[in-house]
Amino acid sequence: MIYKMKLWQKICISSLIASILLFAVCGIITTVSGHKRNLQAEENQAVWLAGQVKEEVERAYREHKDLTAPFLNPLIPEDVCFQVYRGETRLYDGFGLEPETPRYDFGYEIAREPLELVTIQKVNYLFVEEALDLEGGAAEGSAAGKARPGASAAGAGAEPARLVLVKDLSDVYARCSAQLQTLFLLCGILSAVSALIMVTASLIITVPVKKINEAVKIVSDDYYAYRLPVTGTDELNELSANFNVMCEAIENNIRNYKFAIDNFIHEVKTPLTSIIGYADMLKSYDCTGECREEAVDYILTQSRRLNSLVKKIMGFLVIESKQVEKKFVRLDEVVNMACISIRVQAEMKDLRLEYQNRPEAYMYGDEELLATLLVNLLDNSVKASGEHSHIHIEAVLQENAVEELSVHDFGRGIPEDELDKLTEPFYMVDKSRSRSQNGIGLGLSICKSIIQAHNGRIEFLSKPGEGTVVRLHFPYEDYQYLRQAQDELFEKTDIEG
Repeated sequence: MIYKMKLWQKICISSLIASILLFAVCGIITTVSGHKRNLQAEENQAVWLAGQVKEEVERAYREHKDLTAPFLNPLIPEDVCFQVYRGETRLYDGFGLEPETPRYDFGYEIAREPLELVTIQKVNYLFVEEALDLEGGAAEGSAAGKARPGASAAGAGAEPARLVLVKDLSDVYARCSAQLQTLFLLCGILSAVSALIMVTASLIITVPVKKINEAVKIVSDDYYAYRLPVTGTDELNELSANFNVMCEAIENNIRNYKFAIDNFIHEVKTPLTSIIGYADMLKSYDCTGECREEAVDYILTQSRRLNSLVKKIMGFLVIESKQVEKKFVRLDEVVNMACISIRVQAEMKDLRLEYQNRPEAYMYGDEELLATLLVNLLDNSVKASGEHSHIHIEAVLQENAVEELSVHDFGRGIPEDELDKLTEPFYMVDKSRSRSQNGIGLGLSICKSIIQAHNGRIEFLSKPGEGTVVRLHFPYEDYQYLRQAQDELFEKTDIEG
C-alpha cells in the first residue's frame, strides 16, 4: 500500500511514526527512571522513619510496658502503618485492609533485606523491618557492667522481637500513572505538530520534484526550449540546473544536426542538379564532341565528390555507433600510417612533417580509428598551412603511455570565436574551401567522435597568423588498469622479434 503513496505522504507517515516512537521511548525512559528515583526516596524515608519509631517503641516499652503510645504520634504519615512481633506472635497491628485502588503497576519487585515491595490486593506496599530490643535492661546492664541477676537468662530465653513498617505506595504509583497519561498526551500533541511540520516540509521539498516531473513530460513532447527555475544551491536546484543543461545540449544537438542536414542537402543538391543538366545535354543531338567530353569530365568529377561525401558521412555515422575494439598499439605505427596517407598532399605544398620517433610509446585503442583521427588532423593542417612550411607532431608520455598527442601547424590560424564550432558537422572556417579543396566540414566532427569513443577529449588553441595547435588528451586511468597486459604484450613482441 505504501508503494502507491505520493512522496509527501510517505515522508509524512514515516516522520509521524518516527516522532511517536521517539517521544514515547524517551518519555517512558524518563518516567521509569523518575519512578525508580521516587521509590528509592520512599525507601530511604521509610528506613529513617522505622529507625526513629524503633527507638521510641523500645523506650516506651521499657518505661511503661506500652507499645501503642509511639504509634499515636501525629507526625507519623497517614500512609504508614506499623506491626510489632515477638517471634511469630503479633503484639501490635496497625495495618488494616486498604481499599482497592486501580493504578499503573510497572511490576517492580524489590526484594532487599530488610526492605521488600509487596503487592496486596493490587496495592503496592513497602515493608521495612527493624529488630527490637524489648528487654533493654539486659543490654544496658551488660554495657554498664551492672546486669541484674536473672535478667541475662531471661533475655537469652526470650524470642527476638521486630518492628515492621508498612508504607502504602499508592500516591507514588498514582503520580506515575499521571505522568504516563501526561506523557501520552504530550506524545500525541508533539507527534501531531511534528507531522504538520513534516507535511509542510515535504510539500516544500516535493514542489521542485513535481516541477521536474512536469518538465520531463514537456520535454518528452519535443519541446526542448523549456527551462526550470533555479532559486538555490541545494540538490533539487542542482538537479534543475543539470536538467536545463541537458535540454540545452539536446537543443544544440538537434540544431547542429538540422544544420548538418541542410549543409548536406546543399552539398548534394548543386552537383546533382549539374549532373542532371549535363546528362540531359549528352542526350541532346546538338551536343558536339568537345561538349560531350566536358560534360563527361564534369559528371565524373562531381560523382567522385558525391561518392567521397557519402563515404565520409557513412564513416561518421559508423564511428558514432561503433563499439571500439581497443588494444595496445605503438605510437610510431599510428603516426607512420597517418603520414603515409597525407604525404602526397604535403609534398604538393612542400610541407615538412616533423615527428621524433618514440619507440617506447604506446597507445590503448582502435588502431584504425586512431590513424583516421590523425589523418583528419593532418589533412586540416596541410590545408591551413602555406607553402614551404612545416607541421609538428609531438607526444607527451607518462610511464611510456601517450597522455597527450598534439598536431601544430603554422598556417593562417583560426579566429577565437570559431574554435568552439570546429567540431560541428559540415562547419568550415573558410567557406570557399568547400569546392576548391573538396572540403565538406566533417573531418573534425569525425575526430571528436573518435576521441570520445576513447574516453578522451580534443582541444583547440589558435591565433590568426600564428597557426593552430590541436591537442588530444587520453585518459591515463585506462593504461593503469591494463598495465599488466601491456607488459605481457611487449615481452611477447620482444621474444618474437
